[in-house]
Amino acid sequence: MASDATHPRRDAQGGIFSVFREQEAALRRFVRRISPSSSDIDDIAQETILRALQAERERDIQQPKAYLYTIARNVVRDALDKKSRSVIDFIEDFAPESVSSHEPLIEDQVEGRQRMLLFWEAVATLPEQCQQVFVLKKVYGYSHAEISRKLGISVSTTEKHVAAGLRRCCDFLDRRLAESGSGEARRWWAGTGE
Repeated sequence: MASDATHPRRDAQGGIFSVFREQEAALRRFVRRISPSSSDIDDIAQETILRALQAERERDIQQPKAYLYTIARNVVRDALDKKSRSVIDFIEDFAPESVSSHEPLIEDQVEGRQRMLLFWEAVATLPEQCQQVFVLKKVYGYSHAEISRKLGISVSTTEKHVAAGLRRCCDFLDRRLAESGSGEARRWWAGTGE
């Protein structure tokens, strides 16, 4: 069996951790010089000692001080590589070939405004209380219970007003969209909730 002298990691007072504790301030200064972000220094120091301790479990480290600095440099490099990849991925998301022309965007905006105006026209045809309930539900996202408390009506009445409002608005939109040949309102309302 080998003695503790040939296996410094087995010596409780020696080993890579002991060298890390002795060199920690200098190692942090080194990292501060080579790292673009001073906020990462603690993370880099922690990752350095973790990697060093893992390596020490697997083999003897003949020059622990040099080994720590090498690991620290590699950790900084890994962090920079990771950040660079993130930036490159972000930039690639906005590459010219992936961005559509401005015309569809403008068309989408115009269509959205037209739909919003048509929606409000439909809502304006509803009876007053039904209109209040429908707007609180569909525009403001209130729950049936919240609407019930706010307006002083039962949850059942709230549910009936939401259903009636949706049905009447769909009928209104069906008539308007049929006049313009744009399809049916139920497809138009897809994704608006209940």
